Amino acid sequence: AFPKRSGCFQLKSHTTTIGSRRGAEAAGVADRHAALEFSASDSSIILQDFNSPHGTFVNSCQVQNAAVRVRPGDILSFGTAGASFELVLDGAAQVGGMPGERW
Repeated sequence: AFPKRSGCFQLKSHTTTIGSRRGAEAAGVADRHAALEFSASDSSIILQDFNSPHGTFVNSCQVQNAAVRVRPGDILSFGTAGASFELVLDGAAQVGGMPGERW
């Protein structure tokens, strides 16, 4: 999940797509901006940028049209708004590594 001052965003099973709604680009976030995917083969989380025009960042380093492994504690940012999210795993996911659990 991405903790934010207002709460957490729970990731979906296997793949969560990040993007703006209804095709309206908001704060530099494209309609189909990036995705986070749980890889069951090695219990990792992969961030894939879909060549977004305003950037996807991991710990302030830009990822462009590439896939990178992310870990708990990494700070993820999407677009130009500067909103940042910390990737955290809850206890159930850390122990079981099961997709569908709250990450």
